[in-house]
Amino acid sequence: MFQLLNKARREMSSEGSFSRYLRYALGEIVLVVIGILIALQIDNWNDRRIDSEKEREYLSSMLTDLRDDVREIDEAVSGNNILLEGIDDLLGMLAEPAPDSAYRREVLISSVVRTYWHLRVDFPELTMTQLKYSGDLQLIENQNIKHAILGYEQGIEVCRHQYVELTHYFHVFEATQKQLLNLALAKKAYEYIESDWLRILGPLEPFEPLVQPGEYFVTDDPGLLALYYGDLLFYRTSLNNAVWFLGQQRQMAEQLMQLISSEYGIEG
Repeated sequence: MFQLLNKARREMSSEGSFSRYLRYALGEIVLVVIGILIALQIDNWNDRRIDSEKEREYLSSMLTDLRDDVREIDEAVSGNNILLEGIDDLLGMLAEPAPDSAYRREVLISSVVRTYWHLRVDFPELTMTQLKYSGDLQLIENQNIKHAILGYEQGIEVCRHQYVELTHYFHVFEATQKQLLNLALAKKAYEYIESDWLRILGPLEPFEPLVQPGEYFVTDDPGLLALYYGDLLFYRTSLNNAVWFLGQQRQMAEQLMQLISSEYGIEG
């Protein structure tokens, strides 16, 4: 009987030790799991903080790009409107041809200056390119801003397409212009423009002494004069469309800047 009691006592003691060990082991596991969860939470928080900082850096850089775009758009629109006014004057002259030399000289000078070229906006898209090709566009959490960025990118493509069309019509009327006008008489005028091509936006008076006297028209063919009028009209329409699309792009830039400033408090 005594031996049976001792055996039972030993078994109970062994079971108690095992229970205490099991509780200790479980406690250790729980502490390890909690530690891992805390570490993961800290890592996630740190990742979110880094992503948030990158997001703000992108948006701040985007604001800088947009402000540069707006400035260039304003300059291009203002300059092209001056050219459009000059082209309208030239079209008015071509619509009412006169046989005298003074008329032909005026057509030549206006053609050389006002149709030399046009102003464009160079959209560098530095920040947008980084967002697009790095996959970091997903860092922009505000969906309205993300959609506005994508819409602005599409607007740039529309403007570039318009430039392609504008260049086409430029070369079309340029070919007719060379057939109609004796551009060799304007050699010094071209040199004057090439030294600072923005002179095409200024008054015509400085160009007067730079055009030599002579036969300002290569031919008296009225059909060629009418063709030049038509080709120039298409170019004028295309240039006017380009100005309109630039105006739309400016509106999108302003809206996107406002969104970034209001949603993130970034002033750039």
